[in-house]
Amino acid sequence: MDLPVSVESTASLRSGLRRTGWTTNQLWIAAIGIGGQLLHEDIEDIAAGARPATPAEHDVLAAALNDYSVDHGQDHPIASWRQLEDDQPR
Repeated sequence: MDLPVSVESTASLRSGLRRTGWTTNQLWIAAIGIGGQLLHEDIEDIAAGARPATPAEHDVLAAALNDYSVDHGQDHPIASWRQLEDDQPR
């Protein structure tokens, strides 16, 4: 079953949090560090699945998680919003 991009986004970001072992606070700090302007509460809500990330929010959070992954010898495991869209059936 194909899921909407917003559902895939939430699952992807939650997976990235589990993979890194980060708390939402650590993700917020990393997102701010790369220029994101999300509130801590935004990240908590997104991570809890209380609301979906916007495309811009997803990309900032994915970039923060991917930076950590690359720094620790992994590839970019979190797809960008565009990549999630491209994976959708047409």
